[in-house]
This record gives sequence, structure tokens and C-alpha cells, in this order.
Amino acid sequence: MGLMFLFSLSTIASALATPRIVGAYWPGEWSEIAGEYPENGTTEQKEEWEQGETFWNESIGYWEELADSGLFEITAGFGLLMTLISAASVPILWSGDRDLGLKLCYFWVTTLMISQVITTIIYYDVGFIPEYSEFDLEEDLKWLYLVEGVGLAFSLAQIVVCNSCLFASIFVVSARSKVSQNKYDLISGFHRSEK
Repeated sequence: MGLMFLFSLSTIASALATPRIVGAYWPGEWSEIAGEYPENGTTEQKEEWEQGETFWNESIGYWEELADSGLFEITAGFGLLMTLISAASVPILWSGDRDLGLKLCYFWVTTLMISQVITTIIYYDVGFIPEYSEFDLEEDLKWLYLVEGVGLAFSLAQIVVCNSCLFASIFVVSARSKVSQNKYDLISGFHRSEK
């Protein structure tokens, strides 16, 4: 659970830091990347600059849509919940309350799986990739949506399989560490008792 605690903290850190890092280091305008519009340039240079600006604005729009979807806030919220669960389970397991500690472990994995499912659906709802106007995707949109649907199905299946393996690992640890409940001694039928 100590590793799960660190994983939960890193989930919070990445969810909170990513939008701030992108906001701090990404240029806001295309002119900051490519320079000012070439007023005195050739027609080809002007078209190239305008295409680049369109591409950049659509990329920024996609990022803003992703940020406005609540993906990062939801991830941070689930990370906080998982941090609290794992932080509580470590001292409980060390104190010897095996049953409660294992229940918290199962709860942590369940919370992780739910968070992964929700954030994956949000991400695919926004779109796997931006729909750039430059590529004229009108005819290919059906295929793009099909690929996104298949990608979503595979992502959800992967989440279930991986978390099932984690559940199985905890179950094995739980079964192996179970304290024997035998509180009585059986008399052996193969040995004579001495009177």
C-alpha cells in the first residue's frame, strides 16, 4: 500500500501540474511560433502561414476542450480519494488489523478502476484526435469514429483485465496470510494415547 500511496500522490501531481505546465509553456498565438504574418511574402508563404495558424488554433481548441471537460479535476479528485485510502491502510496493516487493511486495499483498487473507466470515457468523448479541417475528413469521419469506438472498447477491456490481475494478487496475498482458525486439537487415531 505504500507504493499505492506514492502512485496516488503522483496522480494528483500530474493532474494538477499538466494544465499549468501547458498553459505556461505553450505559446498562445501562432505568430509566437512562426513569426508575424508575411505581409510582403509570396502567395505560397502567406498560404503556408495561414494553414499553420489554422492548424495551431484547432490544436489549441482541442486542448481547451480537453481541459474544459473536467478530465484533470476528476483525475485529481480520484487521486485524492485513493491517497486517503492508501494512507489509512498502511498503519492499519502495520497494526495487525489484516481484515480491515485488505478491505481498504480492495476499495483502493475498485476506486482506481472506476476512475480509469470514467476518465477514459471523458477522453474519448472529447475525441481521440482533433478533427483538423486541413485533412478534409468528411468521408473518413465514419472510419475515424469506428477506430475511436474500437479503441475505447479495447481501453476499457484493458482496464478491467489489468485491475482484475491486481485484485487477484491481493486475493492471493489475502489467502496466503490468513491466520488459521483452528482452536482445537484433534486426537490422532494413529497413536495410542498413554494413560
